[in-house]
Amino acid sequence: MHGIIFFYIQKFADEATSGKTTWLKLRETVTATDNRYLPNEVYPDADAIGLLQKIADTCGEPLPLLIERFGEFLAPHLVKVAGQHVDPSWQTLDLIENTESIIHTMIRAANPGAEPPVLQTVRHSPNELHLVYSSGRQLCLLAKGVTQGLARHYNETIMIEETSCMHKGDPFCCFVIQDESNETHSTKSPLSETIAFDPRSGDSLSPQKMNWHSNLSDPSGTPETIDNFLVKGVIGSGGMGRVYRGYDTRLDRDIAIKVMHPSRAKDDVSRKRFLRESKTAASINHPSIVTIYQIGEHDSLPYIAMQYIDGPNLSEHRTQSGGVIPVPEAVRIGREISEGLAAAHQKNLVHRDIKPDNILLEGPEHHVQIIDFGLAHEAGNEESRLTVNNAVIGTPAYMSPERIGTDEVDAKSDLFGLGVILYEMISGKLPFDGKSMVSILAAISRGKPTAINTAVPGMPKDLAILIMQLLSNDRDERPVDANSVVEQLRAIEKQGA
Repeated sequence: MHGIIFFYIQKFADEATSGKTTWLKLRETVTATDNRYLPNEVYPDADAIGLLQKIADTCGEPLPLLIERFGEFLAPHLVKVAGQHVDPSWQTLDLIENTESIIHTMIRAANPGAEPPVLQTVRHSPNELHLVYSSGRQLCLLAKGVTQGLARHYNETIMIEETSCMHKGDPFCCFVIQDESNETHSTKSPLSETIAFDPRSGDSLSPQKMNWHSNLSDPSGTPETIDNFLVKGVIGSGGMGRVYRGYDTRLDRDIAIKVMHPSRAKDDVSRKRFLRESKTAASINHPSIVTIYQIGEHDSLPYIAMQYIDGPNLSEHRTQSGGVIPVPEAVRIGREISEGLAAAHQKNLVHRDIKPDNILLEGPEHHVQIIDFGLAHEAGNEESRLTVNNAVIGTPAYMSPERIGTDEVDAKSDLFGLGVILYEMISGKLPFDGKSMVSILAAISRGKPTAINTAVPGMPKDLAILIMQLLSNDRDERPVDANSVVEQLRAIEKQGA
């Protein structure tokens, strides 16, 4: 556990015990080491729990109640420590919504050995937020206490409903947090937008100085050129920056240019991650993966010039097709996705965010082009694994069970996403039902998708079996690798599916 927690346990002990004991005595009963707990170091979880237990014993109250009370005490101090990372306009729900990003910037990047909890959120409405907490420590009461402490700090009234709990056997804890204050907050963006950018910005790199508008759909302020490329307009935004449509005058071709967001560029870890995306994709030469042409910097912002795909993404194509895609075409698209993943996995690279929006379809034949390796990481590379855990990464419906929890993600997580895509293309439905992010994540964790041959009676038996294997909760029960999926889909194509 991070040393900053121990720092505040000491302060909390002085207040909670009212002088009935000393910090030195508490420490002596928990650990025999003479070392101090330094705020910038990492220490055993057992020490923190042991200290809190001793404080609870001294105060004569149950440990769970004291942990929640410690969370309330901790909240305003954490706001002060976060300092420059907290927007002055934020209030309780805003801060909770951005806590994961702050944790990454302040703790994970500086202390790779630290293992702070995973805190995933979605803003259901301006006054309601859904929080998913996952940690091997199972200190959900601490998270609840911190939330209550934040509300007190901002002088707001909130209601917290815990809809699932790890202590009750659930895979994660879910909180529905509602702001019941009279104040009306500004409208918030949906999940697809709120995960895109870190809200922090400094005077030195303000949107005005960088000729960058906070509304990414607003084409005003679009540069005329980026290096030697002409800029034709804004395509949209991804997880790390803005994407422009450009033109390469030297080679007479249209291109897409992805430019890193100014606030992200200030963070060295995020900057490295952005550049890793380009190197990852550029290292793979495959017809089903978008081609990277050039990497550079413009006005101190990193950019990637890549192949421009004139065509819809898979989500748009399914909608245009009436909600479902004919089985033969779905099988062909699935095979091409599998071929691209096999090429990436062969280089020990995991995409991590396989979903319809990241599958572009090129030309009249709708050939697959996999995009956005910004979440990709080298399997087994600790630095890569840590640097991608700074936000709600990906779309909940396509997340594998191991991504929701704390297990290591590998190539089979990409296969799970492929299974969801195949299921949705053929049936027009998602395999895991839910009316909210929390309920969808819970359904995925339970691992009981609706059988696709129930949703689509009469579909090829081998295809139905393959899709359900891809959706297995146990990754060991999924196909051995992407090449295996390619071979099975080819066999199904030959059968005339």
